Formats: sequence, C-alpha cells, structure tokens
Amino acid sequence: MAATILDGLNRAQHDAVVHEDGPLLILAGAGTGKTRTITRRVAHLVSHLGVPPGRILAITFTNKAAREMRERIAEWVPDTGLWVGTFHATCARMLRMDAGVVGRSQNFTIMDVDDRRRLLRQLIKDQGWDPTVYRPRKFEQFISNWKQHSLDPLQAAENASLYGMEEERAAIVYAKYEEQLAKQDGLDFDDLLLKGVELVRKDRDGARRWVDRFEHILVDEYQDTNDLQYNFVKLLSAAHNNLAVCGDPDQSIYRWRGADIGNILRFEQDFPGTRVIRLEQNYRSVGNVLKAAQHVIRNNRSRKEKDLITDREDGAALRLLEAATEEDEALDVARVVERWIREGTRASEVAVFYRTNACSRSLEAAMTRLQLPYQVVGGLSFFERREVKDLLAYARLVVNPRDEVSALRVINVPPRGIGETSIGRIRAAATEHDESVLQVLRREEVRTALRGPAKKGALNFLKIVFDLGERIESAEAVLRMAIDRTGYRRFADSLTTTEDVDRGENIDELLAFAAEYDEREEGGIRGFMEEISLLTDVDRWAVGAERVSLMTVHAAKGLEFDRVAVVGLEEGLFPHARSFEEPEGLEEERRLFYVALTRAREELCLAHSRMRFRTGAPGPQAPSRFLDELPDEVLPDAHFAAELAEQEFEDDSDAPEDGELRPGDFVRHRVFGEGTVQRVLGSGINQRLVVLFEDTGQERTLLSAYAMLERVD
Repeated sequence: MAATILDGLNRAQHDAVVHEDGPLLILAGAGTGKTRTITRRVAHLVSHLGVPPGRILAITFTNKAAREMRERIAEWVPDTGLWVGTFHATCARMLRMDAGVVGRSQNFTIMDVDDRRRLLRQLIKDQGWDPTVYRPRKFEQFISNWKQHSLDPLQAAENASLYGMEEERAAIVYAKYEEQLAKQDGLDFDDLLLKGVELVRKDRDGARRWVDRFEHILVDEYQDTNDLQYNFVKLLSAAHNNLAVCGDPDQSIYRWRGADIGNILRFEQDFPGTRVIRLEQNYRSVGNVLKAAQHVIRNNRSRKEKDLITDREDGAALRLLEAATEEDEALDVARVVERWIREGTRASEVAVFYRTNACSRSLEAAMTRLQLPYQVVGGLSFFERREVKDLLAYARLVVNPRDEVSALRVINVPPRGIGETSIGRIRAAATEHDESVLQVLRREEVRTALRGPAKKGALNFLKIVFDLGERIESAEAVLRMAIDRTGYRRFADSLTTTEDVDRGENIDELLAFAAEYDEREEGGIRGFMEEISLLTDVDRWAVGAERVSLMTVHAAKGLEFDRVAVVGLEEGLFPHARSFEEPEGLEEERRLFYVALTRAREELCLAHSRMRFRTGAPGPQAPSRFLDELPDEVLPDAHFAAELAEQEFEDDSDAPEDGELRPGDFVRHRVFGEGTVQRVLGSGINQRLVVLFEDTGQERTLLSAYAMLERVD
C-alpha cells in the first residue's frame, strides 16, 4: 500500500509525505500539487505509520477544499474517525461536544452577518443613538477586530478610550452584544475561533480531552492564519509537536481581515526543529504565466524565495488591452472571452477577475450584450435572499428557541397582526423577566396585554414554532411545514422587488437543498442549519456550470481556469489606493496580483482603461504599476506595437506644436510624482510619452491625452 501511495510523487512531495515526527513547513508554490501532498501524507500516516484516523486533524480554509481533501484521502484509506474541515467547522464541532465549558448549550445558534447587523442596529437604537450616524457595519468591524485579538468588552473599552467617541460607543455596544449572545445561546463567526481557543486553553489546564487527542495536525493555506488560528493549532499540537503546515507567503492576501503573514515567515522560530520542504514544480500553468508571476512577486520583500518551474511550453504571450473607458474595456474583454469560447474553450474554464465588486457592472452589461453565459461569484448569495432567510429563521427557532434575532425577524412574517408597538411590549416583557421572546410569549399575562389581532397572532406564532419542533429529524419536513402553515409562498408572491428574482423558485431550491441533505446526512434540521451557517461564497459557486465566472481576485483564491482575464489594472484600483499608505499594503496588493496571474493554466488577458467612473465622477486613470513589472519576454506583441509607434513618429516630419512636451522636459504627475520625458512616440490622440520618474527610478509610457502631466520649470 505504501508504495502505491508514494507512486507519482516528485522528490519534494515524496519527502513531505514520508516525514514522520516533528514540525514540518511545506512551502508550496501555486499549482505545485499541495493537495496531493497533504492527502497522501494523511494516507501514509494511517497506512504506513499506523496512526489511528481519529488521532489526525486536517484543517483548511474553505468547505470546498475540505470536501476535496476528504474525497482524495478516502481513495487511499477509510475515512473512519478522521477530522477534516475548516477552522470554523472544526471549532464548531468541538464546541458542540463541549459547549458547557464556554457557557453555551450544544444547540447554540451560529449567527450570520445579516442577523448580527440587525442585532447591533437594535442595540444602537436601545442606547438612544442614531444608527445612520453610528453605523452597525462599522461597529461590527470594531467588534470583529477586538475578538480577533482576544479582547473582551472590558479590555475593548480600555483600548477604545484612546481613540475617540465612536470606538468608545462601539465598546459599550460590544458589552450589550455579548450579553445578548449569551442570553440567546448564540455565537457569531468570530466566536467560533475565540471560543475554540478558550475551550482548548481550559482543556490544557483541566481534562486534556482535546490537547492530547490529535497526534498529527495538518494545516493548509497556513499563510492566511490569524492570531486566533495560530494559537488554536499551537495549543492543540503542543503535546505531540507534530504540526505540518502547508502554505505560500506569496499568496497571503487576507491581511484586511486579520491574517498575519508573519505566522508562516517565522514558523521555524516558533516551532524549533522545523524541517522545510519547498514544492517548486508547477503542474498548472504554461511558461509565460509563471515567468510573469515570478517576475512581479520578486519585487516584494516579505517572502521566502522559491522558483516555480514547469515542463510545459511557454504558451501564448500575455494579451494587454487598453481601452478608452470602462465600458469599452468590458466590451473588449467580452470579445476576447467570446473568441476563446468560439475556439473551443468551455465557458466554465474562463474567468474574469477584478479588484472590487463595483467592476462587475460593466462586465455584466458586456456579457449580456454579446449573449455570453456568465455567473457572478460573491454577489447577493442564495442564502442572503429575503425569502430564504425568513424560512431559515423559523428553522433556527426550532433548533434554538432562545434565538431572539430569528424570533423578531419572523414574529410578524407573514403578517399576523403583531405591529411594532406590540413587538416593543414583547421585548420589554422579555427584558423584565430575563427571558427570550419565545419564552415570554408563553406567559398568558404577556399575550393578554397585547391589543387587537396581536393577541391571536402571538398565539398562532407560538403554535407554529411548537409544531415545527415535532419534525426536527427532517430538514425538508421542517421547512415544508413552515411554508404551508404560514402561507409563506403566497406572501412571497406578493412582495415587490427591484431584483430580477423568482422568489418561488428560490423557495423550491431551498426545499431541494434540504431534501438532498436529508438523503446524505442524518443530522436533521440541526445538522442542516450548521452546514448552511458555515458556507462561503465560493462554496455556493456552481463549479460545473457552463458559464463564464466573474469574481473578485479574493474569491478566486484556490481556483484555476484555462483562460483568465483581469480588468481594472489601474493605479488606485489595482493596486488599491488604500495600499499607498504603507509598504505592507502595497506588497499585499502585489501578492493579490500574483494570485490572479497564477489562476490561469493556458492564457492571460490583462486590461485597463484610460477613463473610469470613480468617487462620483469620471476621471483619467494611469495604468497599474504591476503592468510595468511584467518581464519583456512575455509581452512580444506589446513591444512590437511600441516599436511600430516609434517608427511612425520617426517618419513624421511635423515638428511638435508649441506647448507640447518634448524629450528632456521636466514634468509632474499626480500619482507618480516628478520625472523627465525620455521619448515621444506617435502623434495626435495616440501620442505616448515615455517618462522616467525620480521616486521609483522607473520608466512609464503614458498617453499624452490622458496623462495630465504638468511641465515643471
């Protein structure tokens, strides 16, 4: 069996798979077969070293990657007792088994982003503050950051006093928010990690149920771990010291949500005796794609050097597109996509990436105009639709009757005569009795105090939730009864919307999803709700659909396509303007560009426009500095065009008109600073200026008509 498991591995992969004890750092470049290496390592541990599957924990970052890992491990060894999942899913599983340690029941609710904002909005209003001034989304960011750094409300309040009123008020709301989560038996997404670390810390000094459990721990995408995730695996691996991590510092792109690239850069210092193995043989991309990516990323300092090599041919040169406007850019890219598909590439193997979601609008219009099938990954997801969230709120109440956010969401949905005044009385009674909304509604005196149809509506609501609890073993049965008993389908049909959406189809899709879960698992409505709560945008992506995928580069992490286009490659957009403030920010933007390039197997198209509508008005745009960092050898067409333009100018006998810039002129640019004109290429609207800028020491070629250069005396 061992020989079969090791079959087909290159030398570096083989060494990583057969490594036995002690910490291991696998530096895996893009497309170097890291999933194969990790799965074969797990199989080798079980079949060759005799490690019981239940003593192995494998962690990755998306449910999609976890599913793939489980399937590939199962090809080699039985998946009996093996722990494979995301950080959040792993922590959730442990917390369900040991919830009392962190003050929750095993039926705790995992609160999604929308419900968290609803609760924060209500808490802000309860303080007498205007939620349009003190925004729930901003308070959410403060609280998430505090939790990622393990700060409780008291510590957050001490920290906030150094910064200003907004953070001070956010800290006050944070304390109220934590009280509500405890009262409602709920955890938010950040809590899964925070409470997971708390659970393991307490376990280390107590029962040692967890810290001694896993003999080998493997972590994929280690470069994206934050402080909590780092502490979680360090605590869990301390007993046996068998921590194997796989990652690539060049693909660390989540600093904005707490990821610390230092976790992988200092791994050898944090875990003495570490063996380092580099996976450098790329099996994904053609030579020109790899040359471009390697040449760009070498401009970063925070990295570990490695060279990606391939046995594949160079492939096509990178295609560069420059358009007058963002609409022209989108149409040009759509035409390239159309040609790729016409020449035989499947639509599902084509993707268009952008830095921010705002870029999708013009792309969607262009795709529609050319009648190209497409899907937007990471837009309004299925589980964020109103009708889906309403029905799932009923399901959450079945699982956790203390979930006040869900109760308040559907207590009058569909309408049953319980207006805002009655809801206010119910909330006041719940506070007075220190009970949940559902609990307090069971009090006859509370229902009697309601006026008009609200009294009957409250009793009806209670009866529906109680009856739903009789069907808890089947996710489909709970949802179908909720639809039938509330008349929700008829209510959904009556809702007005500005979206092109069929609410009835979404309801049917939810039922089909629940039925599929019931056939696959035995978790009932509890298991179904847990699975949904841990899904991400990429997990919801229709992988096999014959449609072109439009997505941000962040969403594209971990994916690959035959042909890729990247749009919006302009200074201030990609790299983003926020990154100009600090070197670490610019390096992360360069890593993001590196990720975009290395998603492509066969061909790349890079596009930018000279004019884009940003900050409320159209304005001229300068090409991204990353385009200048591409090596000459992957851009033969671009250099041919430049030589042609230079030849055209040399043949032009007309001298420059007064006021036009000439070689030797000293100029100032709003982004690149001051520099000297080196050459003037072409004439008229297509005239270009080659300028050497002092700050960077780099030459840039700019269109005269859009460069907005100012001559400096």
